Amino acid sequence: MKTVNYMPPGGPMQGYATVPATSDAKEYLRLLLRHKFGLLLTLLLGIGLATLYLISKAPTYEASTLLEVSDTGSLANDGRADVYRPQKDLKEEANILRSRKVLNPIVEQYNLRTSVSANTIPVLGDVTQRVPALAEWISGLSFAKAYAWTDTTMEIAQFEVPRQWEDEALSVTVLENNQYSLERDGVSIIDQASVGENIVVELGAPYEPLRLMIAEIDAPAGVQFSIAKQSLQTTISDLSSNLITETSDAKSSMINIKLRGENPQETADLVNSIAQEYSSVKLNSETRDADAKLKFYRESLPAVQANYESAQAALSNYRRKVGSFSNDVQKNSAIQQMDRLDAQMSDLQIELNQKQARYTIDHPDIKRLSKDIEEIRLERRKYSGRVSSAPEVERQLAVLENDVDATTELYNETRDNLNKLERDQDSFVSQVSLWDPALTPRKPISPNPLLAMVGGTLATLFLYMLYLTLRSALSTVISDQDSLERASGLPVFMNIPKSGAQKRLGSTTTVDPRRLLPGATSNSKALAPADSNVLALSKPEDYSIENLRGLRSMLEDVMDGAANNILMITSPLPSMGKSFVSMNLAVLLAQAGKRVLLIDADYQRGQLHKNLGLQMGPGLPEVVRGKSELKETVKPTSVQNLYCIPRGFMGGEVGREMPSDKEFGAFMQVVAPRFDICIIDTPPVLSVATAASLGKHAGSSIMVIKEGEVKEPQLTEALKRLSFSGVRVNGCILNGSSTPTPRHYAYYREQIE
Repeated sequence: MKTVNYMPPGGPMQGYATVPATSDAKEYLRLLLRHKFGLLLTLLLGIGLATLYLISKAPTYEASTLLEVSDTGSLANDGRADVYRPQKDLKEEANILRSRKVLNPIVEQYNLRTSVSANTIPVLGDVTQRVPALAEWISGLSFAKAYAWTDTTMEIAQFEVPRQWEDEALSVTVLENNQYSLERDGVSIIDQASVGENIVVELGAPYEPLRLMIAEIDAPAGVQFSIAKQSLQTTISDLSSNLITETSDAKSSMINIKLRGENPQETADLVNSIAQEYSSVKLNSETRDADAKLKFYRESLPAVQANYESAQAALSNYRRKVGSFSNDVQKNSAIQQMDRLDAQMSDLQIELNQKQARYTIDHPDIKRLSKDIEEIRLERRKYSGRVSSAPEVERQLAVLENDVDATTELYNETRDNLNKLERDQDSFVSQVSLWDPALTPRKPISPNPLLAMVGGTLATLFLYMLYLTLRSALSTVISDQDSLERASGLPVFMNIPKSGAQKRLGSTTTVDPRRLLPGATSNSKALAPADSNVLALSKPEDYSIENLRGLRSMLEDVMDGAANNILMITSPLPSMGKSFVSMNLAVLLAQAGKRVLLIDADYQRGQLHKNLGLQMGPGLPEVVRGKSELKETVKPTSVQNLYCIPRGFMGGEVGREMPSDKEFGAFMQVVAPRFDICIIDTPPVLSVATAASLGKHAGSSIMVIKEGEVKEPQLTEALKRLSFSGVRVNGCILNGSSTPTPRHYAYYREQIE
C-alpha cells in the first residue's frame, strides 16, 4: 500500500509523481517544444527580414590593385644609396595614400563632391523596383507622386553653391516638358528651368552665386531628387573610409589597395587613378632635389663656359704680345699652390651657391663654407705675395695661366655634373611600381545572401528564445511540479500528461466551456455511448489513464481519516481538466469494484451527462430541492457500479433557484452512505462560489491545475477562498504536463497492443 508523505508545516511538500524528474536541459527543451509554433513563426520572420534586407541593401563592389614601394636610390643623392636612410614604413605610405595631396585631384577629376539621389521610401521603394506592376499601381496614388518607384537618373554637368551651403541637400522637383524646379528648406530658388540650361542665381552678399546645369533627367513628373555639394573635407573623408590598404607583413614592400563602392566600373577606375596619382606624387617628391640641381647647372654652364673661353683668349693674346719666358722653380711652385687654392675655393663657392639657394644665411653649412673660403683666400694671399716680387710680365703671365686653369677645371666639372644628372634622369626608375591594375569586379562582396539568411534567422531565433527564457524565469505561471508545490504548499499527487487520444475524442475537458451551447431541455435525446467519449473506456492503455490508476491507488490513503467518503475535485480557473479527472477517475474506481456516485455540481456548464451518454435532467438542483425523486435523478451508466447525478435543467424557475448549503448537506448525508465513494465535480473556485459552498460537505478535496495556465497569485487566491469557507484541500494534480512519456511505459504500451 502506498502512503503520502507530508512534510512539517513551513517546509516544502512532496508527493508522488509517476513521471520522473528531468534535468534543466530537458526542461528548457520542453519549454521550446511548447512554443514550437512561435519558433516556426520567428524563423519565418527572420527569413522575411533577411529577404527585405537583401532587397533594400545596395550591392557593394570591391576593386583592388597591387603596388610595390622599393628602397632604390633617387636623383637627390646622385643615384647612390644612402646608408643612413631608414627603411620605408608602409604605414606611412598608407597615410600618404589617404592624404589630400593624393585624393584631392581624384575628387576633382571624378566630380565626387556632387551627390544626387532620388527620394524613395526605404524597403518599399526597393521592392517596387523589382516588381514593376506594384510600382505602377503605387505611383498612381496621390501621396506617392513625390517618390521614385522605378529606376530614375539625373546627370548634373555643373553644380556650384556658396561655401555656406556645402553639405546641405537641395530639392529638385521634376516638372512637365523636361523642366524642373529647385528648393532649399521649402524656399524656392529656381521656379522653373529647362534641362541643359546653364542657370546662375545671384544670392546676394555674403553668398557666392549658385550655378547649376542639369544635363539629363529620366524620371516621371513630380518625382523629387536631393542634390548636395559636399565639402572637400567630407568628400575626402568618405573616400578615405572606403579605401583599404593591406600588406602581408612589416618587411614586405607590396601594398594592396582596395576600394569599395556601389558602381563597379567607377570603383575600378577610382582605385587605378588613386594608384597612379600616388605614384606621381612619390615621383615628384623623389626628383625635386635633382631638378633643382639640373636647373642650377643648366643656368650656370653658359656663364662658366664664357669665363673659360675668355681666360684662354686673354692668355693667348698676352703671350703673343710679350712672348713666353721660363719661370724659375720657386715661382712655379708658388703659382701651383695658388692654382690649388683657387680650385678649392671654386668648389667651395659652387657648394656655397647651392646651399644659399636652399637655406637661409644663418644655416650652419653656409657659415662653415664662408669660413673655409675666407681661410683659403688668406692662404692664397701669402703665395700671391711671393709672386708679386717677379717681374710684371712674368707675374701677369702667371696670373693669366692661373685663370685659365681655374676656369678650365670649373667648366669641366660643371659640364660633367650636368651630363651625369641628365643621364641619371633618363635612366631613373621610380620607387613605386604598379604590378596589378584593378579590374572591374563582377560580383558584389556584400550583402552576402547566405550570411544574411543565416544571420537573420539565428538572430530572430536567439531573441525569441531569450524572450522565452526571461519570461519563463520571471513568470509566476505554474509550469511544473516544483512550482506547483512551492506556490500551494501542498503535495502534488500526480502529473497527468497531455493525451492525444483525448483530443481526438472531442471531450469537453479539452474544449473551452465558454464555447459550449446551453444544455438541452427535459425532452433532450440521449447522447453518444459513454465508451466513445470517456478515455478510460475508449483508450484504457493511454498514459494519462495509467497515471489516474496511480491516483486511484492513492485515494485510500488520501481519504484516510476524512469525515466522509465524499471527494470534491475543483480547479482555480476553467479548462483545467477537472471534469476529465473526475469522470475517468470515477470509471477507474467503478472498474475496481467500488460503487461510485459522480455528481456534476457545475450547474451552468456541466457536461458530464454528454460524455456518459445521459440526459441532462432532472439533476442535482431538482433532487436537492425535492423536485424529483432520488431514483429518477441518480442515473446508472454503461459502466458497472458507476452512477451519475447530472447538472440538471438550466431554464425555468428551478434554474434560477439553486440549492442552499443546508439542503445540499442534508442530501449528501442521505446519499453518500449508499456508495463507497462520492465524487463531486464543481465549477472553478474563482469563477463562482459553488466550490467553496459545497466543499464544506466533502471530507476530501483535490485541486486540479493545468500546466502553464494558472499563475501563482490565482492559485493562492483560490486556496484562500476555500480555506475561509472551511474547505480542506488535501493536494493537487498537475494536468496537461509536457513531461515526455517514460520508456518503461512505452514498453508497457507495446505489450498491450
